This record gives sequence, C-alpha cells and structure tokens, in this order.
Amino acid sequence: MKKWAIIGGTIAVVLLIVIIVLLYLGDAGPITARLRDISIIFISLLGILGVILMAALVGAVLWLVFTIKDKVVPLLETLTETASRLKGTTEFMTEQAVQPVIRVAGTVARMRAVTKTVTGGKRRPVARKKGELRSEK
Repeated sequence: MKKWAIIGGTIAVVLLIVIIVLLYLGDAGPITARLRDISIIFISLLGILGVILMAALVGAVLWLVFTIKDKVVPLLETLTETASRLKGTTEFMTEQAVQPVIRVAGTVARMRAVTKTVTGGKRRPVARKKGELRSEK
C-alpha cells in the first residue's frame, strides 16, 4: 500500500512539473497569461482531487453504516436484556436485603430515643481510679 502511494505521488509530481515547464516555456503570450493558465490548472486539479476524496469518504461512511448495522442491533438487544436483569436484581435487593436492615436500624433508633428520654439524656463515663467504685454525679 505504501509502495503504491509513493509511486502515485511521484507520478503526480512529475506530471505537474511537466505541465508547468510546458506552459512556462511555451509561446502562448505574456508571462502573466502563462502563470494564469498554470494557476487554473492547479485549481482544477485540486477540485478534482477534492471530489475524489469526498466520494471516497462517502463510500467509507456508507460501508461502515452497513457493516455496523448488523452488529449494533444484537448488541442493543443484549444491552436491553442486561438492563432489565439489573432492574430486577435491584428490586430484589431492595425488598429482600435493604428493607430489613432499614427496619432494624429504625427499631434501634427508636430504642435509643426511648432510652434517652427515660434516663434524661446521655450518660457520660466517669473517670475512676484503680480500686474505686463507680460514682455518679
């Protein structure tokens, strides 16, 4: 592939040099007219090259679209199935694992609140020396 690109580029450069030399050395009129002709030829060649490249890009995009279309549809179906399984797993975990934990945490919080209300607040530990009984303030 690289070999053919080098050969094609070399041929294009040689052709352009030949065209420039023939137009520049010819007796077609003043130098400005010859330079104008050279410019027109370059602009035409660049236009043709642009059209060829755009056609190649459109062909490549169409090929990609038709190639990917066959692979994307099964992928989307698999993705949909996975999402529905994940939804089911999430619902199961919410109902079977999380709700009991929330209920237990709520019960513990209620018991703490009741204990706090009954005892009149938080109990603070009292510093004791070794051998002393615990004294409350």
